[in-house]
Amino acid sequence: MHTAGIPAPPPRALGLAALAAACLTLLALAWLALAPTRQLPAPAAPPSPDRMMEHVATLAAAPRPIATDANARARDYIADQLRGMGLAPLVQTATVQKSTLRPGGGTHMTLGVVHNILARLPGSAPDAMRRPALLLAAHYDTGKTTPGAARSGAQVAALLETARALRAGPAQLNDIVLLFADGEDVGGLGAKGFAEQHPWARQVGLTLKFDSAGSSGPPVLYDASGAGGMVLRGLAGAAPDIAGSSLMARLRKLLPDTPRIGPLAAIDAPALLFVNSGRRFGGERTLDSIDRLDPAMPAQLGETMLHLARHYGDAPLVRGKRGAHSVFMLPLVGAVQHPAILSWGLGALGILLLARGYRDALARLDTSVAPLVQGFFGVAVLLLAARMFLWERRDALAAMTQAPTAEPALVLLVSGACLFIGSLYLLGRLVGGVPVFLGAMAWLAVALVSALLAAPETAYVLAWPLAAALGAFTVLGAPAATMGLPARAALVAAALAAALLLFVPALRDAWTGLAAPHGVYVPALLIALMLLCFASLLLLLPVGRIVAAVLGLVFAACLALPVPGPVPDAAAGPVPRERPAQEPNRLVYFKDMNSWRAYWLLPPQALDAWTRQLFPNLDRPAIQVDVFGWHSPRRWYAVAPREDRIAFPEAFVLRSPALAFSTEQQRTTPVMRQVEFTLRSKNRAPHIELRAAGTRPWRSTLDGRLLTSGESAWSVSLYGMGERLLRFTLDAPADDVLAVVVEERMPGLPEHLLPPGAPPFMPGTGMTISSDVLRFY
Repeated sequence: MHTAGIPAPPPRALGLAALAAACLTLLALAWLALAPTRQLPAPAAPPSPDRMMEHVATLAAAPRPIATDANARARDYIADQLRGMGLAPLVQTATVQKSTLRPGGGTHMTLGVVHNILARLPGSAPDAMRRPALLLAAHYDTGKTTPGAARSGAQVAALLETARALRAGPAQLNDIVLLFADGEDVGGLGAKGFAEQHPWARQVGLTLKFDSAGSSGPPVLYDASGAGGMVLRGLAGAAPDIAGSSLMARLRKLLPDTPRIGPLAAIDAPALLFVNSGRRFGGERTLDSIDRLDPAMPAQLGETMLHLARHYGDAPLVRGKRGAHSVFMLPLVGAVQHPAILSWGLGALGILLLARGYRDALARLDTSVAPLVQGFFGVAVLLLAARMFLWERRDALAAMTQAPTAEPALVLLVSGACLFIGSLYLLGRLVGGVPVFLGAMAWLAVALVSALLAAPETAYVLAWPLAAALGAFTVLGAPAATMGLPARAALVAAALAAALLLFVPALRDAWTGLAAPHGVYVPALLIALMLLCFASLLLLLPVGRIVAAVLGLVFAACLALPVPGPVPDAAAGPVPRERPAQEPNRLVYFKDMNSWRAYWLLPPQALDAWTRQLFPNLDRPAIQVDVFGWHSPRRWYAVAPREDRIAFPEAFVLRSPALAFSTEQQRTTPVMRQVEFTLRSKNRAPHIELRAAGTRPWRSTLDGRLLTSGESAWSVSLYGMGERLLRFTLDAPADDVLAVVVEERMPGLPEHLLPPGAPPFMPGTGMTISSDVLRFY
């Protein structure tokens, strides 16, 4: 192999300065890594796993969405348990409003009446009322098609038993506030109501929120907001076994249905989110049942929650958010944390060393910059080729995310790594090792700057390895007489170790946490490509023959060895998925005032003998044009008997000005008209959905409360309105017809209208909808 010469030896002063900078960098890393840890004492009164499982079994008997009877029963149960401990729970009833931008454009408004359960454990410090309090938060509501055993039954059970254990032991110095939030599944309404409206929120010095994304596994630090060094070092001391990283916290936000800190981050205090993520149960969470829940999960959660409560309950909490911090794990060291601004310093050091490397290489070449330019763009061509190859293999990659084991992905990674490193060596033969190394580091520097600008808390994964690689490259410029091949190899190995220690865990977590359960494999591929760029360090050593032999053997082994566990193939049909013990009933009884009829509706799915009785006249799902229009989705539908005990929405038009067409001069500022109507649900529907059709309203109010103030596709979700009389106004262009669709959505079905012989469905599922359309001409 042709290896380009190492840059000309720098002046001794510069060489010593670079060596000193490298030593200081390593000392800083060691100082930051050695966070204080301690042996955790056994809790005086540990949470009872049996009692926690009893709580979960009671709560997970049926789904408990916001504003439903099941939700109220869960609320009463939690309050009774707290009273039994000698606490005085409070129920915060609040009306909360939230706006969300819809993917297709427009603003969706959510308005709900939430019922949060709050309790307070008084601190023992003489100034406890003036000290910031510790907030322990979970939610007790669920979605409409999930029993919610792991999310959120386990968190509620652990929080109840943690409160019992804290009551039985010595009082903590700080007040501890317990929050059982409502409305989490519809946008964190309960947490928003507490953060914005309850006076206790202004006394919180630290928030610990607990949630779940799976039915097993220990709690993991999923996210952190405004947490400084004191809080994060305390976490390492209170629960040293908790894993987590800032990089994965950022990447998880790419997922559509993942636990988040949510509105609790708006409190002027640090917030930590802990999530159990083993044995995931999917987006709809239909698998989240009591029989699937690992009994060890609530026990682990309760023990961790109690340790954290005891530690932070005695810690000197300080209100106010801190700057972004990077958090990651190192083997044999554990949790490492440092301010994200340190990554800026390391990035600046790396860029300076990179510029110095280019300067010295240019001085050595003396006559032409062509090799450096070829190295820079040659690496770009390799990265582009890798991207094209992965794009061509996207179907196989998607199939690997559904494979029962990780071996197929591992074989692809190893064989692809052999090809990429071999390509680096081939490029090194053409233009030289140093230009290729500097080109790879230049592209990594671009990635680092992008990370620093977009998410500085994640830049650690590039900042440390890049500084280590360029520091090693600078030291390798020392005279050969003072550093033999073994010493040079050791230095390169140390620089590579920094990349391996940070990138390999990140790659593993990105694949197992994002790709395998969700199919989001792009972050894992990007991490793998950046890791492989650090293999260009090997070009600085005359070991090309050894590396070529190793790469050839490994690549041949990947081709020769059978891949364990067949990779699913799209042609073979969909991968069988885990089924819940009881399927939710997805049948809808739709009562439509416009046609004065009722219908059975069912999403596209295979019909069994029982559902075939409901849809005898259809061979396949179809579009119901007369009720839902041409653009409605295909589904099974059939006319059903009308149940008059289910009331139609009580809606009255109060104001409907006649249409007035704009003149040419008014096109830029169209004439507006204001329509007004009232709505009341005689069914006391827990969920009312409204949407505008025909035009885009410019402004809207509900009972004088401003909903929207600009032109937008308009839709509103209302929760827990009961039998309140709701008064709406909408300002819309006067030359457009406006229609407002109203749907009252209630859990359950009119069972007496169904044919006998129904299979066992998940309790509390199935939906009844009563609909009307208000038209303003």
